[in-house]
Amino acid sequence: MASACILVEAALVDGHVDEREMQHIHDVLEEHFGLGTGEVQILVDEATRVAGDAVCWHRFTRVLKAEFDAAERLTMMQQLWQVVLADGELHAYEDSLVRRIAGLLHIDDGDRALARRRAQARLARLESSPPT
Repeated sequence: MASACILVEAALVDGHVDEREMQHIHDVLEEHFGLGTGEVQILVDEATRVAGDAVCWHRFTRVLKAEFDAAERLTMMQQLWQVVLADGELHAYEDSLVRRIAGLLHIDDGDRALARRRAQARLARLESSPPT
């Protein structure tokens, strides 16, 4: 839930929810957590409700710091970048959110940049591959 809430907030933060952003959230949750389509939709719906009420991201990042090791937190950062970059634009609010989450997850600037490069590479691969 903590991961889903942060990813949904990344899609909401610029005031415009792009379908590509939401698709990446669904894909990330299915792939990374091994959830089915129905489970992901329920999780995203609940995360959207919770994220709309959230004022403090510490409660989510505290869970992630406790449950995820450093590599998993870096993967979370990559997933966050994938969502904010999915629509081809990086809004200042999105960039600010990524920076805040990185700080709360104790991810340094170098690893944050690495996660961004990985996300950009993944998005490029997804765009170049034919639809299934």
